[in-house]
Amino acid sequence: MIKHIMVPYDKSESASHAFEYAIDLAGKYNASISIVTCVSIQAPTEPYFGTAYIETTRLLKEDAIKSTQSLEPRLKESKIQYKIDVLEVTSIIDSLTSYAESHNVDLIVMGSRGFGGFKRLLLGSVASGMSQHSKCPVLIVK
Repeated sequence: MIKHIMVPYDKSESASHAFEYAIDLAGKYNASISIVTCVSIQAPTEPYFGTAYIETTRLLKEDAIKSTQSLEPRLKESKIQYKIDVLEVTSIIDSLTSYAESHNVDLIVMGSRGFGGFKRLLLGSVASGMSQHSKCPVLIVK
């Protein structure tokens, strides 16, 4: 039933806990894991910000790649088939739900709160949005 698990990852403690849950589930169900990190981009409104925008986006992508690569030893140790994707997005929720649909994800395992903006009292805005808009089950890990 569970063949493909997606883990949205943002380096937060909550995302790290979700990653460990996903590894456990993948081992039990012989499922593959997709680690997906989003780099949120906002197009510059003024032309003279173009160079800074390009450089900032490049640095954010490099940081995202480094942070997800740090997960690889744990995945290899567990002998779980995996893939890592870094997406440049304007809407994190839309991009993650689209990714899940287009990659036939059976389960999304994610942290309850990440590093996005202001902390929510009960549930992060991305976790809340994913639980409302995803077409597959979402396991939210504290």
